[in-house]
Amino acid sequence: MTIIALTGMPAAGKGEVAAVAQQRGWAVHRIGDLVWEETEQRGLELAPASVGAVANGEREAHGYGVWASRSLPHIDALRAAGSHVLIDGMRGEQELVVFRAAYGDALVTVAVVASAEQRLARVQQRGRIDDGDAAAFHARDERELGWSLAETIAAADETLANEGELDALRAAAGELLARFESL
Repeated sequence: MTIIALTGMPAAGKGEVAAVAQQRGWAVHRIGDLVWEETEQRGLELAPASVGAVANGEREAHGYGVWASRSLPHIDALRAAGSHVLIDGMRGEQELVVFRAAYGDALVTVAVVASAEQRLARVQQRGRIDDGDAAAFHARDERELGWSLAETIAAADETLANEGELDALRAAAGELLARFESL
């Protein structure tokens, strides 16, 4: 069974790739769901500042691989069910270290990339709870780059460019997933 860990800047298209994977029968674990759960457990609003503070605070308190470590039981349960697994939202080198240690050669990393202009336009259109305005978008980029996200994107085994139409990304994602389904 293949495990793909998606990485990329906010609004690059990771969620769309995850949706394609789900449609193809892959199990999907979204790391951000753990952050949202932790934020809600603390009684905080799911807003850019609070979600970012929880994500960053836990990394500073417990190490930059904390969200990957907390993801392992969820991923292992999905693998035990016998399906390919896609991890949506790997954010840095320490998360990659955790996943490589757990899954070795079964892990493939895929970066979804798009320009800042394209990503900001998407954020302004999609209205997701943790997106916020342009200032929040840029603050989130800076915060996530501080987690070594750029290095993780650069080190990815595969890259999907997402500068065009959504259908093009979905087609490219389907082709990539099909390659790994046959392994």
